[in-house]
Amino acid sequence: MTAVAPHPSVVALRRRQRAGSINRRVGWVLLPVMVAATAVHYLSGGGSTLAGVLVALVVGLNTTHLGLSVYVFGLVRPRRTLKVFHIYFGYALGVVIWASQTNLDNEPLHTYLTVLMFAGIAVHLLLATRYAARRRVAQHAASPYFRG
Repeated sequence: MTAVAPHPSVVALRRRQRAGSINRRVGWVLLPVMVAATAVHYLSGGGSTLAGVLVALVVGLNTTHLGLSVYVFGLVRPRRTLKVFHIYFGYALGVVIWASQTNLDNEPLHTYLTVLMFAGIAVHLLLATRYAARRRVAQHAASPYFRG
């Protein structure tokens, strides 16, 4: 007996779903690294080796997070929905993070970009939490094993 191979579109969907799951984990790792990089930069006066390492990690994780987001969501057709807003807001936030973390010695621009970055992260996290709750409800509704 031979098994039937799944349709290529199903394989592609599963690949994007896995990438989305990895992307969410990268985002949750990125957040504390970014907070640490910002704190170390301002507390050490910006000249420490640790600050440089943390900034390099932030830039790498941000690039990975942004790249996976583009892979998972692509350039969606602009519509007036919260999900589309969240996608493009995340793309713009990625650029703000790059700008903030690569202008460390350019004050006061770095400070303004850092404030803008953390305000954007707060909005992004609120929207991400909303979609995480929706995913959780959908997963529990789809599985009969989780019903009480």
